[in-house]
Amino acid sequence: MAVGIIALATLLLVACSGPQGPQGQAGPPGEKGAKGDQGPPGPKGDQGPPGPAGSAGSAGSAGLRIVSGEETVSCNDDETLVSVVCSAGAPDGVKCSAGSTATGLCMRK
Repeated sequence: MAVGIIALATLLLVACSGPQGPQGQAGPPGEKGAKGDQGPPGPKGDQGPPGPAGSAGSAGSAGLRIVSGEETVSCNDDETLVSVVCSAGAPDGVKCSAGSTATGLCMRK
């Protein structure tokens, strides 16, 4: 009997074959899957064009000025003497020994 049922089912399936019908509508989208692993890096790209030229900055100033003189130095009224170096010997305030040159560093107040 089982052989008869299989033969009958096969015969019915063969008899039902005919031309293919039109394609049905697409079903709803499925759920979003899990994020995959990062792929390998791609090839290096070409160098881009040069950027626009920057604007010129103003000339900077540290507020320092070097002064020199024979035996003594002095700064302007808006400056302070912060250092004195003598060409010979040690300085005595703003003065150096006779015959030597004094070099000072003035800083804006």
